[in-house]
Amino acid sequence: MRKPENIAVQEGRAIFMADAGDAIWSFDANDPSKVYEGQLHERWTESAENLSEFLIHNAMNEAAFNAKFGRSCEQVEESHLDQIIAPLTEVSFGGWQWPRPGHRIFMGVGLIADVGPAMEDHAPWGNRPGFVEIQIGSNDPDLLCYVDKMRGIDWFKSGPF
Repeated sequence: MRKPENIAVQEGRAIFMADAGDAIWSFDANDPSKVYEGQLHERWTESAENLSEFLIHNAMNEAAFNAKFGRSCEQVEESHLDQIIAPLTEVSFGGWQWPRPGHRIFMGVGLIADVGPAMEDHAPWGNRPGFVEIQIGSNDPDLLCYVDKMRGIDWFKSGPF
């Protein structure tokens, strides 16, 4: 997120967020409820989410990736997904394109997860059929024990140990 003093209107769009790559987000200066997604020097696409929904979605995504304790894996067989999300409920968002279409947010008591399509490990970097990528976080390490016990998943663990 950009600081308010760094948000400037350009061609009717106010860019309020950018990632470390080339992804950028703006709102319409004449209708601030409309959010647009894009890449530097490319065309804007209107988001399915209005600004309020987008900001909540973004905050929940950040919570999954920045929880005190986390587990992530870029290549999880879809057959494990039901077990991973069993204690969670999907939060219904309109959807966005970053980092690729199809990411969903799930939450439960003390847990939050971002689940999306896994990326192929070679160009042209399409979705890898039969696999998902998962980021699950919690501020209580004990709540992640159930995923640690799953066989066949090479979790990357984050947080103080």
